Amino acid sequence: MIQFKNFVAAFGGRKVIRALTFNLPANSITAIIGASGSGKTTLLRALCRMNDRVKNFRVEGNVLIDGMDIYRPDTDVYALRRNVGLVFQKPCVFPKSIFDNAVFGVKEKMHRKEYPDLVEKVLREVFLWEEVKDRLGEKATTLSQGQQQRLTLARTLAVGPQVLLMDEPTSSLDPKSTAAIEKLVQSLKSRHTILWVTHQHDQAHSIADKVLIIENGQIAPFETPVARPEQSSSFTRVLQNVQEYPE
Repeated sequence: MIQFKNFVAAFGGRKVIRALTFNLPANSITAIIGASGSGKTTLLRALCRMNDRVKNFRVEGNVLIDGMDIYRPDTDVYALRRNVGLVFQKPCVFPKSIFDNAVFGVKEKMHRKEYPDLVEKVLREVFLWEEVKDRLGEKATTLSQGQQQRLTLARTLAVGPQVLLMDEPTSSLDPKSTAAIEKLVQSLKSRHTILWVTHQHDQAHSIADKVLIIENGQIAPFETPVARPEQSSSFTRVLQNVQEYPE
């Protein structure tokens, strides 16, 4: 479980997150929607302490993951970032092979002979293995955007995070790739706590177990729930009866 207790995130005198108190249940998907500038990305970055080196950034209150305050002075920030993975709006692959991208975060922690099994495992988790298994030595930049985003997620999963933060991960993707990512994330929630930020109300209600709205740095339940469609979302209908996701 993730707990915010009177949490404030500010840049100098400007408070972006204001005295936030709420819980995110474990092994579920929580979607947060809100206008641009409402604090969505700041909230995600606060959870993995990505703002620590930003000038004048400061916090008040507490953020707890499984009861441990991540802003305690003795927190191992690198260990925290291995436990809390962040996937950005646009795919972020390195100019290396598909194989090297998948194992990038574990190279100093595993023996090389373990790499192939791990690569297959995480690429299967993101439904990418069948598409790239014969081209693992090719540059990751040769993949489509949708495939790159799934590879980015595979690289994150390889590190073994407990928490996945998704910062509008489908905003730059076409409907087919969006549907693939949505279905993928739903398949991961049994093993991860997922926080998904989006502008799309329909998407939030179709994929999430809980939908919250952020406004003026405060969180509240979304008061106008949309009926959950029989199929995951308008995007997911593109993939009806499709087992794989070739790009």
